[in-house]
Amino acid sequence: MIVEEPSWSATRGAGTKARILNAAEHLFTARGFAGVTMREVARRAATNVASAHYHFGSKEGLIIEMLRHRIAPINAERLRLLDEAKRQSGGNPLKPIMIFKALLLPIGQAATGSKGPDSRFMQLVGRSFTEPASFLEKVHRRLFRELSDIFMVELRRSHPEAQEEDLFWNLHFVVATMLGALANHRRLAPFSGGLCKDKDVAEMIQRLIVFAAGGFATSIENIKTKSN
Repeated sequence: MIVEEPSWSATRGAGTKARILNAAEHLFTARGFAGVTMREVARRAATNVASAHYHFGSKEGLIIEMLRHRIAPINAERLRLLDEAKRQSGGNPLKPIMIFKALLLPIGQAATGSKGPDSRFMQLVGRSFTEPASFLEKVHRRLFRELSDIFMVELRRSHPEAQEEDLFWNLHFVVATMLGALANHRRLAPFSGGLCKDKDVAEMIQRLIVFAAGGFATSIENIKTKSN
């Protein structure tokens, strides 16, 4: 079988696209959506504005593709872990801790660099608290809606007695806690007087999984008790 080598122009185009995405990520984490311009992205990527528009169409298209580039592998790993847990459960409802392990472990892995926390990724997560709601809604629809629906199916099965509204509230609290823990990880050491190590992302995520599963289930049980 003969495999054709990619053309020089295709290879060059892929390299240009990667540089543009990297430049966009750098500027977005530092300045947010409003602070990014296609001209500055092109300058940092050592290309021209026409090339940036050719590959991504618009600033919004570029930023969403940059986020997709970062988030898609995390979401794929989330779904893989969830499918693995479902196979191991033999068709029974998943325990909450298995659901939240699938949801939270991959983002912890993505947030860990070779020498500790990936500071740029942490900054990227922090942008979830500062960007305009209209932009974040678009990001959710394009990058997280399907994932949310899939995890909600498993949460309904694990808590069949829960009201739909309560499940959504509690999932919202888990996601907000996840984002806050990652974005503010540097506050942990001074907050604890050095007792807790902010560079140990793996331990933080493991603790977060236990916290999320316990808090989610306890909240559902308390709501059910009050309603009876």
